[in-house]
Amino acid sequence: MDKEEYIKMFEFENRYWWYRGLHELVEYGVGAVREKRNGEPLHILDAGCGTGRLLELLDKYGTVEGLDYSPEAISLCNRRGLRSVSVGDLNAWTPPPDTYDIIVSNDVICTDGIRDDLETAAKFHRALKPGGYLLLNLPAFDVLRRNHDIAVSGKRRYRKKKTAGDFKKLGFDIVTARYRLPLLFIIILIQKFFSGIFGPRGEVTSDLKPLPTAVNGFFLWMNRIDNRVIRAGLSLPFGSSLFLICRRKEESNESL
Repeated sequence: MDKEEYIKMFEFENRYWWYRGLHELVEYGVGAVREKRNGEPLHILDAGCGTGRLLELLDKYGTVEGLDYSPEAISLCNRRGLRSVSVGDLNAWTPPPDTYDIIVSNDVICTDGIRDDLETAAKFHRALKPGGYLLLNLPAFDVLRRNHDIAVSGKRRYRKKKTAGDFKKLGFDIVTARYRLPLLFIIILIQKFFSGIFGPRGEVTSDLKPLPTAVNGFFLWMNRIDNRVIRAGLSLPFGSSLFLICRRKEESNESL
């Protein structure tokens, strides 16, 4: 992802509906883990932390660290006052084993900067403590691939059944595997259809653009409804993203 996209992320992250809705869902998952641990502080890693807004939100749950391959992203984290962040390539990352209670990684292993997404997920497994949790958000359904994917270096899109099966083989229990944002799925398909007929050819830009306050508010409301559906354990048949909570196995059968 180029420097311009990181700057846009930094400027949008605190208020844009996409980030706020996803961060609220992640924060719910982290809070549920801490409640299971009787309020004990958690050791959390954001793998592919971007410009750091999620690190700010998770700081109250324990010790947080951020890792990102982009020096521009880490510089923007520093502008937020974050210091436990570092530049690092997940392809070459050799994490200390049994270290983290939670690893969060949003829309990272799907990118073309990751040579092997499942190899990276296996590293997450080793870096988690037994019984630790991995929280992932991933783009879903190849039919939604578009110029946005190119702009944000997106290489892979995921389906629930196959992804859950792959992570089970790595030694994870699947706590949650749910599609998110079905309305956005439909909107993107319609947008792709009309842009294919009327839109400019070859234009590569992300979907991250300023929205009127009312429109941003509507999509945030929509996102929060989806979050409630996921928290209730209900399953949607499709969506623009796939959200997973995976747990490194141990002898106990603790669950969220």
